[in-house]
Amino acid sequence: MLFIFKNYIIVLSSEVIAINILDRIQKSLNYIEENLYEDIKIDKVAEEAFMSVSLFYKLFSKIIGTTLKDYIRKRRLSLSKKDLIETKQSILEIALKYQYETYESYSRSFKKLFGISPKKYRESTKNVDEYNVFQKINLIYGGVNMNEEKIKEKINLFSNGFIFDFDIDNFSLINKNYGRKMGDIVLIEVPVRINKVLENNNIKEEVIRIDADEFALILKGKDEELIKIISNEIINSMKEPINFEGTTLNVTVSVGITKFSNDTFVIEKVRKAMIEAKNNGRNQFNII
Repeated sequence: MLFIFKNYIIVLSSEVIAINILDRIQKSLNYIEENLYEDIKIDKVAEEAFMSVSLFYKLFSKIIGTTLKDYIRKRRLSLSKKDLIETKQSILEIALKYQYETYESYSRSFKKLFGISPKKYRESTKNVDEYNVFQKINLIYGGVNMNEEKIKEKINLFSNGFIFDFDIDNFSLINKNYGRKMGDIVLIEVPVRINKVLENNNIKEEVIRIDADEFALILKGKDEELIKIISNEIINSMKEPINFEGTTLNVTVSVGITKFSNDTFVIEKVRKAMIEAKNNGRNQFNII
């Protein structure tokens, strides 16, 4: 069993290891960012976090929600998108810059992630969904350091879609009754579970943290029936208890959902939907 919290303890196969988990994972993320143009050695990344390779792999995937190799691949391809538009480098030069050995291998990876070849992307006058990049992650208490402005930017780039507002039920009581370390575990685990549901439904979007215990998600091109299915799966994903130092904690979320089309007041509207879900008994979703 693996237990994670921000500041001091991991229990793994009955061993207690005193480390600052998120700070060390963040160090590894910073190292990756500084070396995206170089050949990144996995053992060196783990060394930056002061962990063995096997332990680092497990913690990285758990906290970030994707594997180390996949994170590096997505960051490189996302940066290459900018080079395709803003520089006159050949596609082969860009491929080599981001550690691809051939034009073909780069083109295949690019198309797999973005659904379009780098050649066609460069030729496109609309730059084909310019927002669709994998951003660098900055960890704060297990969440991603983003805010409402990022949500608004994303809404402005999408003509229509659904926005979700996830709020952890009774979070203040979790901190009060179980301590902030337990609260930190919850803040890590909730977005991980949401992202897992999205991954299982082949959805590439991820939740964005917008407040202490509040997360947002924007989905485009999905019908309301699928939105309801995903919402139910997310609520059901919270049913597995969280374990910490011999304590078992059941966590639920209330979810507000609203459809938007460049609506200036969409954040206020989706928060209203979330509050109504809480008022209706919590642990449910509400679409308005």
